[in-house]
Amino acid sequence: MYLSFNKIKQIILKENTKIIDVVNNLNKSGLKIVLITNKDNNFKGVVTDGDIRRALINKLNINDGIKKIINKNPKFINFKDKDKMNNHFNFQSIDAIPLIKKRKISGLLTRNRFENKKKITKQIDNPIIIMAGGYGKRLGKLTKSNPKGMLKYKGKPLLEHIVGNAKKNYFNNFYISVFYLKNKIKNYFKNGSDLNIKIRYLEEKKPLGTIGGLRNIKNIKKDFIVTNCDVISNIDYNSILKFHKKNKADLTIAITKFTYRNPYGVINGKRNVFLSFEEKPEIDFNINAGLYVFNPKIINIIKRFDFKQINELVDYLNKKNFKILLFPLYEKWLDLGTTKKINLLNV
Repeated sequence: MYLSFNKIKQIILKENTKIIDVVNNLNKSGLKIVLITNKDNNFKGVVTDGDIRRALINKLNINDGIKKIINKNPKFINFKDKDKMNNHFNFQSIDAIPLIKKRKISGLLTRNRFENKKKITKQIDNPIIIMAGGYGKRLGKLTKSNPKGMLKYKGKPLLEHIVGNAKKNYFNNFYISVFYLKNKIKNYFKNGSDLNIKIRYLEEKKPLGTIGGLRNIKNIKKDFIVTNCDVISNIDYNSILKFHKKNKADLTIAITKFTYRNPYGVINGKRNVFLSFEEKPEIDFNINAGLYVFNPKIINIIKRFDFKQINELVDYLNKKNFKILLFPLYEKWLDLGTTKKINLLNV
């Protein structure tokens, strides 16, 4: 698709922009690319979805500037040649490419400009497994008569948010792990035919922890995505799946940044000598986002060692030198599984 300059003005940012501004722009536009110019509006480069994830994994702060992560030698097309790019653009594994005219940005070509409709809408049958078998005790009275996955956020069950986002990105093959009040989930979603998807259920006869229910999966030969039922994100699940496949990982763990804000002023000293004062300092941590991609061979490991918790599995895989990678999320992410988030649930 050809997008004129007027249609992409919102994704053009200056080179003195901060990472957080690019993140917000990417989330808003959905194009996975931001175009960068200098003070004279000359094209300087691009920042992509992948550039942001690499920056976060390299511990850059979201309030840092983007100069260190700009791709200053991206592929681009001279505006006059835009109608001759069919074969070349199909050959390149890129989603969007800027059009440049005399060092100025004049437009953008996106991948579906040259892909036929069948290819664009091809369904992805790698399974998405939603872990919804827990009691949800941390949510107190809210889960007394409802399983956690059926609690409503913005008028829809948490599970429906997850399924809907995945379906939007062409995933059609789902498993839901169920135990507590399982019929409320099964009666609501049934086999998924009303949503034009396939849903099967992994029924736990007793609670099997955060990942123990995966032992009930049979005959999966493709990499599969696992997500907690209380984690809501607008991530394109295909992005983490592609990352996992490209890097030939055994397990990919999505992480997100959590900032702890110390409510007190901190005094630094040596023995009884004052050195410095910090007013309510902040510390950033990478935390588990409750989203994973597994190689199917991991299922046999879970069965063999009777693993029930994700940390047990990860510790084992790490000790045995399996390839475990981290995938930073910059997208909107909400953990709605604790009472601290209770005000977000409109049940």
